[in-house]
Amino acid sequence: MSYIKPFEELCFYDDFMFGVVMQDKELCREALECMLGFKIDHIEYDEPQRTVAPLYTAHGIRLDVYVKDSNRVYDVEIQNKDEDDIGRRTRYYQGMMDVDSLLKGQDYSELKESIVIFLCRFDPFKKGIPCYTVHRTCKQDASVFVDDAAIVQIFNCKAYDKIENESLSKFLKFVQTNKAESDFTRRLDKMVETQKKVEELKKTYLSWSLHDSDVRREGRKEGIAIGKEEAKLEVAQNMLTENLPEETIARCTGLPLKTVQQLAKQLKAEHIVQ
Repeated sequence: MSYIKPFEELCFYDDFMFGVVMQDKELCREALECMLGFKIDHIEYDEPQRTVAPLYTAHGIRLDVYVKDSNRVYDVEIQNKDEDDIGRRTRYYQGMMDVDSLLKGQDYSELKESIVIFLCRFDPFKKGIPCYTVHRTCKQDASVFVDDAAIVQIFNCKAYDKIENESLSKFLKFVQTNKAESDFTRRLDKMVETQKKVEELKKTYLSWSLHDSDVRREGRKEGIAIGKEEAKLEVAQNMLTENLPEETIARCTGLPLKTVQQLAKQLKAEHIVQ
């Protein structure tokens, strides 16, 4: 079994904790404003660590932070390892965001501006640049700008000391080193410590880690082959609380769809009673 970092040792930059902390609307909005340099009136969530449903069976894509405002959709990804495929990853993530929107009935002209942000704890292009902003331009004439309303910003957090903006510099330093040296990063750090005290979150993390470990081990095949019925039910329950589709849960856990549906009804009844 792959190594699973103890829940108590998670930092803001760990994928699971990053997604949890960024579910706080105010912290998420402030982080986006810090990275992008403009004000955001409000943000809305579709679901935590949103799984883009249309192509889930083709390739398990889970967006760390997927939010929107009146004019834009945002995807923020934390990257701890240099896997040498960041270009194709940004292309794929942005494409899935567009497909997700179009499948909800939008015409091409109605697509919102999409911004994909990668927070890398390494320099993906080895140029020492703190932030690589990617737009589409014409190879023959760089002055020709293709306005596809899609932006990719790839932060090299290692170069935090090269950024003049103090707030952004300290935020990237926090991502890189886990050292909180500003009011905002101290609030982020406090939220991390608060979440570590939530016992149910620890259970969710373990199930989430087992799922990802199994997917990697089986080459992204469908299913969470844990082996015991009780464990499968626990995983299914945690996935239901994260609002994943029942069909997807059944496919991932190997449980019959009827069993997942019955579990969903039971959880809903318990919620009403509470």
